[in-house]
Amino acid sequence: MRCFFLLLFIVPFLLKGQGTDIEIGITGGTTIYVGDLSGSLSEYSTKDLGYTAGLFLRNNFNKHIGYRIGLSFSHLKADELNRRVPNKRALNFNNDLKQAYILGEWRLVNFLFADEKIIISPFIAAGGMVQLSDPHFRDITYGNIPLRKLGTEGQGIPGYPDYYESYLFSLPVGAGLSVMIKKRLTLTAEIIGNRVFGDYIDDVSSATVVFNDLLANPKGTNLALNAFISNPTLYPNPSATPYSRGGPAVDWFYLVQFTAGYRIKDSGASRRGGKKDSPCPTFW
Repeated sequence: MRCFFLLLFIVPFLLKGQGTDIEIGITGGTTIYVGDLSGSLSEYSTKDLGYTAGLFLRNNFNKHIGYRIGLSFSHLKADELNRRVPNKRALNFNNDLKQAYILGEWRLVNFLFADEKIIISPFIAAGGMVQLSDPHFRDITYGNIPLRKLGTEGQGIPGYPDYYESYLFSLPVGAGLSVMIKKRLTLTAEIIGNRVFGDYIDDVSSATVVFNDLLANPKGTNLALNAFISNPTLYPNPSATPYSRGGPAVDWFYLVQFTAGYRIKDSGASRRGGKKDSPCPTFW
């Protein structure tokens, strides 16, 4: 994984072409989780907003096409008690995602102002993202409890699936608006939706669980934490009735963020075709 992260930053410097523009920059913003614990949009609470930050390198091949690679950190969270109509089950999670990504960017059109000193470009983006995932449950008594090895859905118990992996792949797709100022500084506002391939970014899936099986295999010292966190409404009463903690909902998370990039290599490729000395805004 470390080699993959390193590769993302090395590749652009290996490019020998003269017709590319390269920027380095930072990102920051908020995260929105959508999944088994978020409820419907009408129930969503601003208390469940997370945050994201990162570094990136952008390579522009020409005035419309380029790509961005980067490393980021995104904090996701949700609590069923935060809903407008709280769910008495009271499941919650928080997850600090360590991410590496590549995004292709297509600037649909470029609007030139002030003799090309300001260029405004709406764009769309799509690519791939891999992340280290480590969901936790926050409890008043036991603090922030790591979930992946706890087995809240029977993982590790004979007859149940094995523990899920610590890494996840997602497909990011989004759109935004960029503003280039004086050929060097590029500011963007964007929203990127990530479709997660895997159902455990929140430790909750549609798997069938029997509470008695969890009680018979406690993963805690003073409390069968796996059973309690799996379904607090049943603990500690035995039950042989199968249940599912989640549903068929696909996990998503959204990054609503701003970026600031500084051009460290300027070939002029991404600006060719502009109309200089024009008194009015132009586009290309």
